[in-house]
Amino acid sequence: MNAVPLKVLVCGSTFGQFWLAALQRYPLRFKVVGLLASGSARSRDCAQRYDIPLYTDIASLPEDIDLACVVLRATVMGGAGSVLAQQLMARRIHIIQEQPVHHDEVVANLRSAREFGVQYRVGNLYPHLPAVQQFIQSAHRLLRRQKLQFIDAACASQVAFPLIAILVEALGAPRPWQFHAQAQLPEAPFQVVQGQLAGIPLTLSVHNEVDPQDPDNHFQLLQQITLGLPAGRLSLIDTHGPVMWFPRLHIPEAVKRDRDFSSPQSAHLMEDTSAIIGEVQRASWRTTLAEHWPEAIAQDLLALAESILSPEAPHWSPQSLLAQCQMWQALTKTLGYPRLNPDQRFEPLARTLLPVTTGLEPKATPQWDFTQRAELLVSGITAQQVTDFVARMDEACLNAMLFSLQQGGALTHPDQGHDLPGILQQLQVAEAHHALIGRWLMLLADAGLVMQRGAHYFSRRTIGYTELHHSWQAVHRVWDNRLGSATFIDYLWQNAEKLGELMCGEQKAALLLFPEGRNDIADAVYRHTITARYLNTLIADWVLKQLSQRTAPLKVLEIGAGTGATTERVRERLHEVYGETPPLNWLFSDVSRFFPGECATAL
Repeated sequence: MNAVPLKVLVCGSTFGQFWLAALQRYPLRFKVVGLLASGSARSRDCAQRYDIPLYTDIASLPEDIDLACVVLRATVMGGAGSVLAQQLMARRIHIIQEQPVHHDEVVANLRSAREFGVQYRVGNLYPHLPAVQQFIQSAHRLLRRQKLQFIDAACASQVAFPLIAILVEALGAPRPWQFHAQAQLPEAPFQVVQGQLAGIPLTLSVHNEVDPQDPDNHFQLLQQITLGLPAGRLSLIDTHGPVMWFPRLHIPEAVKRDRDFSSPQSAHLMEDTSAIIGEVQRASWRTTLAEHWPEAIAQDLLALAESILSPEAPHWSPQSLLAQCQMWQALTKTLGYPRLNPDQRFEPLARTLLPVTTGLEPKATPQWDFTQRAELLVSGITAQQVTDFVARMDEACLNAMLFSLQQGGALTHPDQGHDLPGILQQLQVAEAHHALIGRWLMLLADAGLVMQRGAHYFSRRTIGYTELHHSWQAVHRVWDNRLGSATFIDYLWQNAEKLGELMCGEQKAALLLFPEGRNDIADAVYRHTITARYLNTLIADWVLKQLSQRTAPLKVLEIGAGTGATTERVRERLHEVYGETPPLNWLFSDVSRFFPGECATAL
């Protein structure tokens, strides 16, 4: 990208101050060369504060302006923003205009942009706020797995356009939509709208009143959104968070009939009744307005700057924006004018009037006396080490998935989509692995490596062998001689290299785990990792505890005896206490006759 900052003009000094703060955050990308405003005392103070020239008419503007931020009300809102935008585009100046904007104004502005060879965008900070981004990303993950059943939302009428934008980004498509507003009672601040969005039933509560003396204040809220799915509800509690997940209560027959909470059908009851998703945002309003809003505004500015300066920038299509404009117009039309509520007073209450928040810290895991030896094994391992390993492993596995798909001829071009049946056929995937490829595609979409449009998937990037290998070397660096032996990661890397062959059935997984009938790799997996050592020690000490509390021999059934890693650790502990004749009867089972014999020998 060109290192020379874009020369930027800001038009409007009210909300324009937030845009000035946003531009100021990226001095290598933008240079503010002036403020175009009415010349009021506020405008003069603003220009002086940012040490920039103040212009009061277009004729006096310098000739070398690259980009103008039009932060004035659009024509539909009783302002001159769109008229000014077209005048500036006639001077070959790129435009970004603050929302909301009428559909016909956007069409006219896009036409002017094409005529004069410049770019036109509409800026909207709300979808870029941290909590909103977390909500949108979470919605994408859920909607790849379940069908949306309903939308329950609320907003102030002044910020209805951003609400629609957030919903469209979360759902992926706006059509079909319809809105029907119920009559607003004379003293009621809220008006209820029923309808649908993207064909999903919608209930919307709109704070539809305004103080004519102070129209930019006295909102009861900005935006709230709840998406209902068969498994539960995802909620953006407020524009600035938190994002929460509420699993749906479903009482299985085993609980209703027998109060059996241990049955497999009751497993979902272990989920918390509510959970905060992602990082909890606890910023003050001061920090939000001074830091978060300018940074969110900057995201639209940076995207436009990239599009202006880089020929390789992703192509921007106005179709979604035009649909959002039409939806906003339909919504405001059915709502009608806001109820006037003049002369309102703001009366803040201190947070300290309410009870102190407690219980957000995770509860300590209960410790039993038989866990001491196992806990010693992990006492030198930090949470950061584990976090780093999981992050590197996730990256390496996702790279391996995408690499194997692309090596098979799928997802090689960003403009060529593939559906799941087409990918399965292209790669000649064995039928037993069809569901696994579907899961891969969901995970790759979750990670942003592929993009899903309807039933088709599009690659966002290409993974080469060198990059794949480097990602697995990064796994080695955080694993080796800390969490286990290098052999374990070598084994996973072998599987990653041969994923394509494994998926089409040309490579047998068992031959990678037991090459030439050897057990050394299986031992690295099931005996020598820190997880295996911890669990095997825990089981062994639990068996000893059970023996210490009884006189009769202990009867043990080991289901899935495998390589005998657990059995061997139990044997070691039993021999320490009971010698060669421990008081227990051990029954082994496994799908292969080979493993129980090995385990019996070990015991």
